[in-house]
Amino acid sequence: MEYKFNFLEKTHKINLEKADDLFKVIINDKQEYNISDVEVESNLISFKADDKLYIIYCFSYKDKTHLSIDGENYILEKDKTSKAKTGKQQKGNSVFSPMPGLLVKIPVSVGDKVKSGTTLAIVEAMKMQNELPSPRDGIVKKINGKEGEQVDALQVIVELE
Repeated sequence: MEYKFNFLEKTHKINLEKADDLFKVIINDKQEYNISDVEVESNLISFKADDKLYIIYCFSYKDKTHLSIDGENYILEKDKTSKAKTGKQQKGNSVFSPMPGLLVKIPVSVGDKVKSGTTLAIVEAMKMQNELPSPRDGIVKKINGKEGEQVDALQVIVELE
């Protein structure tokens, strides 16, 4: 999944890839981090990056994400030039929540044939609804969750065959 954020008046590209229990984070196609032991609880995220423990407090307000990492404070703004929806960058055989939130709707069922871009789930976070589209044509293999349930960041919601 690809994100673009503005930080210190500069746009940065962040790629996030999930493989088993690990995540690979690549910043600006240069810096690469291996992330493990991710835990998300409300506005607190803890994880290990290359064996160092990090704890991040975060909250969003008006297209800005405020972060506190090891006593340093940061403000990230979503790149307003990017027209892509969050879910469009998802690849592979599954669709996952880009953030903790409420699973508002799952408009598909197991066995449904879907086209690339078809909305597979809608997650609400910070009163904003995020449509999560299919990364490819396929058949819905498994649904991990029910409408009305809370989901964690990067939790797989729909799997494709």
